[in-house]
Order: sequence, then C-alpha cells, then structure tokens
Amino acid sequence: MSMKIIKPSSTSEKQTRTTVDTVELSQKLVASWKSPPFQRDLKINAKVIAVSEEIRHSGGVIPGILTVGVLDSETYVVDGQHRLAAWLQTGLPTGYADVRTHWFESLGDMANEFVRLNSSLVKLRPDDILRGFEPSTISLQRIRRKCNFIGYDMVRRSEKAPVLSMSVFIRTWMGSKTDVPAPANTTVALNSLDETETTAAIEFIGLCFEAWRRDPENSRLWSSLNLILCSWLYRRLVLGEKISSQSRIAKFTKEEFRKCLMSLSADPMYLDYLVGRNVSDRDRAPSYQRVKTIFQHRYFTETNKKIQLPMPTWSHQ
Repeated sequence: MSMKIIKPSSTSEKQTRTTVDTVELSQKLVASWKSPPFQRDLKINAKVIAVSEEIRHSGGVIPGILTVGVLDSETYVVDGQHRLAAWLQTGLPTGYADVRTHWFESLGDMANEFVRLNSSLVKLRPDDILRGFEPSTISLQRIRRKCNFIGYDMVRRSEKAPVLSMSVFIRTWMGSKTDVPAPANTTVALNSLDETETTAAIEFIGLCFEAWRRDPENSRLWSSLNLILCSWLYRRLVLGEKISSQSRIAKFTKEEFRKCLMSLSADPMYLDYLVGRNVSDRDRAPSYQRVKTIFQHRYFTETNKKIQLPMPTWSHQ
C-alpha cells in the first residue's frame, strides 16, 4: 500500500519542497512508513491514550498536521509518531489526517527539519536536539562510532544501556576548556567540537570507560561534576593546555592518567561524597581537592615521586 503523493507544483510548494493533503490512512499504509534514526522513542503514556480516545470518538480523524519525509523513494515519519500510535491504538481500519509531505535531499536535511519542528512546538531535551543533528554532524557520528557507551536515552537503565548521555559528555568536555570549569551551552559546545577537540574528547572518555566500565557502583563517577573535573585535569596534565596563572605543571601519560581514574573508583569516601553534589561554586572546589589528592597518592604509589598538580584560584573558594 502506498500513499498517493503529489509532487510540489506551485511556486510556494517548490520553494518549501512540501505539499499538504488530506489522506485516508490504513494500517498497512502507516506500517510502510519508516521511523528515521533520529526519532525519539515511542512511549504509550496517558496523553497518547487520551488522544486515542479522542480519535475514536471522531471516527478516526487525527488532530493536527502530520509531517512525513520522502527520501530515496522511502517515506519517514518526521513529526506525529505518537498521534499515529494513538490512532493505531483505536483499532479503526481507516483514519484521516492532514499530511504534510516534505521532499529531502539527505537524512541530515530531514533531521534538521525534525529539530526545527519540535523546537517550535515543544521544548526538546538537549539530547533530543543532538540526536537530531547527528546525521549532519561528523563529530557526533565519530563519538557514537567510537563510544558505544554514550547515547541519548535510557542512560544507566540496564546493563547494556549507555552510561553517559551525549549532552553531558560534550557540555562537560567543552566546559573544561576554560580556566574555571563549568558546563557549556549545548549548542555552543557542539559548534566548538572541531576535529581536534573531538579526537581528544574520544581519547579522554575512552580512558574513563576503561577505568570505570559499566559497574553500577561507579555510576556517580559519570556525573557532570566528576567528569568536568577529570576533563579539566586531562587537558592540563595530558594535553598540556596551560592555566593562565600557571605556566609549568606536571605532565602525565595517558596510562598514568587512566590509573588515577581507576583510583577514583577505588575510593569509597569520594564516591559517597559525590552524592547530591553538582557543578557549583560550593561543590566544585572541595571536590577538586579530593580528586587532586587521590591523583597525587596514586602517582606516588606508581613512581615513588611526589608531584605538584594545578592549584587554580577557583579551587580555594
């Protein structure tokens, strides 16, 4: 079953590459429409059930306008998946909907339209926005390809679920670049994630995963506070980025840094301390002092040498 599609003909339709038609739906037709990879998870909640009842009482009329995308002769549901699910819940053999058909040249164009539509209707979570940008953003594609433990949904909900959300990762990584670590704005962080930053970020978070894995007892180490402090130290100790007030600081190898990360997970007092802490002026300084002490102790254990680590002004607040 295929939907009869009329390609853009008027001047305005050609400019927008869209047409709008009232379409008679069947379950077979809707089943032929695909879900794009950036689409949010379908959740049958109380709101969907309420819409389903509304559709049932109207004889199958679906509210609002559905948006489908056409790419390489395939049709994708760009906007309206929950309303379609609500109609399917009714069991009605026929449905009626105003359908906006949009022709796309790439999956990236379709993802951008998804973000635009949903941003104007409801407030998307940062991870929803990033998932929408992934098809057109090489840095996000690289991170997902190299780091299968980073995702957009269901973080730490099961043994195989992601342990870290993409938004927390890039916001803490880019937020560690400044003298005073603070999570960056999602869009600003994404725009700043060039090839060099992406490579460094992947290497850093790879060391974190080697040290902490998916162990439930290490879940607090994946928090924004601990990640941004570790990111901040990685930039200075491994990458050699300078601090404005200090030009000479110790240099770690990646292996030495990984061992220090492992020591964080082996310190039950630090893990307990992280409960309820966040990236604030109140918590950042004392948390950094604890991380620094653990790093210094592990380095001494490995090398029998004492080491001086960065002591930025913000760490004494």
